[in-house]
Parts: sequence; structure tokens; C-alpha cells
Amino acid sequence: MLDRRALSIAEQTRLHALWWQQRILHPKTHKRYQKRRLQRAGSDYSYAPFDQRRTIFVHIPKCAGVSVCRALFGNLAGGHTPLAEYCAVFEPRALQTYFKFTIVRNPWDRVLSAYSFLKKGGMDIADQEWAASELAGYDSFEQFVEQWLTRDSRWRGEHFYPQTYFIDPGRYPIALDFIGHFETLEADFRYIAERMALSTRLDRLNDSGHRNYRDYYSPRTRDIVARVYAEDIQRFGYEY
Repeated sequence: MLDRRALSIAEQTRLHALWWQQRILHPKTHKRYQKRRLQRAGSDYSYAPFDQRRTIFVHIPKCAGVSVCRALFGNLAGGHTPLAEYCAVFEPRALQTYFKFTIVRNPWDRVLSAYSFLKKGGMDIADQEWAASELAGYDSFEQFVEQWLTRDSRWRGEHFYPQTYFIDPGRYPIALDFIGHFETLEADFRYIAERMALSTRLDRLNDSGHRNYRDYYSPRTRDIVARVYAEDIQRFGYEY
């Protein structure tokens, strides 16, 4: 859990300056962002529920985000939009007052979940095409980790991006208010729902259906994941 820290005057000034800079220098992008905020909340992807609930959820792939979105917002909300991009979407007042949270996951478990999910076809055509291009040549998870997974290759598919990427605010002096954990999801979800003054149930959707992640790793593949996701392991305090 994190505690919100009020921004200093200098930070508030910087936040406003960056907001106006984005709006003036990139008007088409700004217009597209604001259109998404006005989109019908029932649409699969829409920022409208964030304004309605005064909440921003940073959905990291394979961290129960679909389940959380459906339960709290009724749709897929902002998809896998990183915090830095939300800082360009929402005006400074919203960024400072909305409840901002994410869910993170043990990197070894998350890599296995992403691989299993995509091998089974993923969620849409884009996932299927990516899997056909990147995963077709690997007959096992062990082979995939040994031959594909590197600090460079992880950027070839958002399901394998490091989790720290999604919560990095970039130039903006904004931080999350709460970081929940997949491993304590039920308790963390209850806290989030209470913060949002909601009474709702969390259904587990998009489950990859694999056994305990340790059953799939060798010492070699365990160490590869440790190197590739060293930032996540250090930042969120995970151990194998």
C-alpha cells in the first residue's frame, strides 16, 4: 500500500505546464484522448468510468486486470494504458484527486501466465497474430524462456513488458496511491472496492489455468527470468 503525498507548488506548476504543452503541441492526440473519455461507458474500452468513479486503474497485462475492470468499471476501461499516458489524458486536478491504483504479480508466475494465455489464442485477433509470429517455433515453456526471453525481446509484446514500465509516470510528478498484489488479490480488491465505495464481487476471468509456476521452471529458466525482470523483482519485493 502507498500513501498519497500532496504535490509541492513546484510539482503542481510542472504538472500544469506539461498538461498544456501536450495539449498545444499534440492537439490531435489530445482530442483523441478526450473523445475516449466521452465514449459510452458500456463500450469495451472507454475512459468514461474513470471519471465517473474518480479512479484510474493501470492495468498491467496478466495481473487479473480484466477481472478487476469488469467488476469495478463494467468494461475494459483503459486497456493496458501506462500511467505516463494517463498523465497526458487527464487534467492536473483529476490526476491529483482521483484514486490511482494497479495490481502487480510475481514475475515468474506472470511470464508463465502470459505464455500460456497467448499459446491458447489470447483475447483477440491481435493476440493470435502475435502468437503465430513469436511463439509458433517453441514447443515448450522452457524452450521459449531459454531461446526467446531477453531484456530486448520483452519489448516485442506488451504481455511481456516489465511491470515497472506501466507505473512509471515519465516526466510527470504523479504516483499511484495503491499497489495491490495478485497473490493477495481478494483482500486487496476488497480494499480497492471500499475506497471506491462499491459493493461488488470479483469473478476470475481470463485465467490461464496452469499449475503452480514453480513446476514449470528449471534453475536455468528461473535465472533468466530473474535477469530479465530484475527491476520488477526489486521494486515489488518478489522472490522465486
